[in-house]
Amino acid sequence: MSEPDLSRFVVVLCRAEESGNVGSVCRAMKTMGLERLAFAGPASYDETRVATMAVHAFDLYEKARFYPDLPAALAETVLSAGFTRRRGDRRKSFSVAVDEFATSVVTRAAEGDVALVFGNEKSGLSGEELDLCSVAVHIPCSGSFPSLNLAQAVQIACWELRRQHPDLLPGGYRAASRGEVAQVVERAAKKLGELGFFRLNQGDELRTFIRDLAERAALSSAELRYFEAFIQKMAGLAGKADPGRLPNK
Repeated sequence: MSEPDLSRFVVVLCRAEESGNVGSVCRAMKTMGLERLAFAGPASYDETRVATMAVHAFDLYEKARFYPDLPAALAETVLSAGFTRRRGDRRKSFSVAVDEFATSVVTRAAEGDVALVFGNEKSGLSGEELDLCSVAVHIPCSGSFPSLNLAQAVQIACWELRRQHPDLLPGGYRAASRGEVAQVVERAAKKLGELGFFRLNQGDELRTFIRDLAERAALSSAELRYFEAFIQKMAGLAGKADPGRLPNK
């Protein structure tokens, strides 16, 4: 089994305070195959303490990038996920669970870097920091004590990304490319058009609908072929049916 490529993911720490936590974050990341670390905001750490907690993952800290603020850290990313357990006024209106986020992001051919953004140990992400992120993500916890250590939160997020990666799923699952989807959509729309399934001016609308449906579902190549066979079969049955006969209610 090949090592999954998680090189486009970068963990961004906002205002992290504890050197030990930073070292633990490095270790948590490297065990899951993520090696890009960034800091947003003023940062000064005891490197001896970082190295002690990082063990053999200190190199992540050594090659980490330091930015003056979060906007600068996110400037070159295409998607950013702010990890937080809180919602409310002046925060994101909704939050997705970490497993849902991981599933959606690893099965898409996103062109660019994806940031996993974590806040300060004591207060988490501020409303302003979360507002800069594309989506809010939460880690489901017990309501009696819904607080995770920074490194624990990073570990869970990285583990979900690794667990959901196509290279590690049974059968080596990979979502079909847009090119594959486009070919199936064209053939399916042509077959449905021949049957008079839609008016002539509705063809483009149907193509867009089928394409978006297939891509949102992240169908594999095999699933896409099965989907096309299903449409072809239904079209064949429809062609044999007596158009003057209505089904019984």
